[in-house]
Amino acid sequence: MKRTLLVMVLTVSLVFSGLMINGVHAESKADKTKQDLQNIRNQKSQKEADLKKVKEQLDDRKQKLNELEKKLDEQNKKVEKAKKDLQQAEKDLNMHAALFKQRVREIYVKGDMGYMKALFSAGSFSEFLIRFETIRLIVKQDRAVLNHYFAAKEKKEKDQQTLLAEQNKLKEEKAKADEEYQKLVALVKQHEDALSKLENEEEIKQEELDKINEELAYSSGVWSGGKLSFPCNGPITSSFGYRRHPVTGELRMHEGVDIGCPMGAPIRAAASGIVSKSGPSNGYGWIVVIDHGGLTTLYAHMYGNTVTVNVGDHVARGQKIAEVGNNGTGTGPHCHFEVRKNGRLQDPKYYLLR
Repeated sequence: MKRTLLVMVLTVSLVFSGLMINGVHAESKADKTKQDLQNIRNQKSQKEADLKKVKEQLDDRKQKLNELEKKLDEQNKKVEKAKKDLQQAEKDLNMHAALFKQRVREIYVKGDMGYMKALFSAGSFSEFLIRFETIRLIVKQDRAVLNHYFAAKEKKEKDQQTLLAEQNKLKEEKAKADEEYQKLVALVKQHEDALSKLENEEEIKQEELDKINEELAYSSGVWSGGKLSFPCNGPITSSFGYRRHPVTGELRMHEGVDIGCPMGAPIRAAASGIVSKSGPSNGYGWIVVIDHGGLTTLYAHMYGNTVTVNVGDHVARGQKIAEVGNNGTGTGPHCHFEVRKNGRLQDPKYYLLR
């Protein structure tokens, strides 16, 4: 048990030691962080441009797909009409085929001599001419029946081939367009994932830069002001130290304490001092930092419109500086309160007066 406690104490000591940085080192670190942040933003801008371009291609492909779908719909209507035409052609074909078969049987039974006998058995020349004309018309009709049969058959086969060819061509075009569309969808997803990753890196890097800037703003004097007043009237709902973040679930250092207060409750300066920072901070909403000389306090999660002080203002202990909000990353209204001594994080509960 003692060994475990010793390890924990050493770990916390190392954490606190790592957080203590001098001005030169902090400025150098800030410059590097700014450069990293700019690089991330440049990559983000390029990725946004790439994503915009791909989405334009996707919109163009979608429009072409819509046009193909309209053509396919029109083709389907043509298919339905062609089916009805084919059904009618089938009926005509069957009718002509029946007539054709009937005439073939008659010709086979009678033979060509049947026509000759009919001609030469005429009683007169005029009757011969009448019979000749009749036979000519019959032969002509037989030929017409034969021609109709083969024409109907040829038309049916040609219509079927044309219809199948058009359908297959349109299906191939649509399948190709679908494939290209899905590729673009996948590319959009890839760019969106990369952009989301860059936005997350940007958020983390911005938070890191904000912390460094806060460190640079802290005084290096000697604190001798005694206990601090509670910034707002409420209980400590989350303590200083490592914890599971209530929103992200990650194990992270909680660099202050959370004081549970209702929305709009006044936040007051924990001691007299000068406002060294007042502005938005990633994840913390609007923050105010007060330099008390050797000790600095930070107040977070306010909304900017409720802040009543500006950088450079002298504030007195207990003076209202803002109102409790729920700005930034959090699960409800509260005041996040941090204490640093000579730039080094402190557990606020040892400084707060109760």
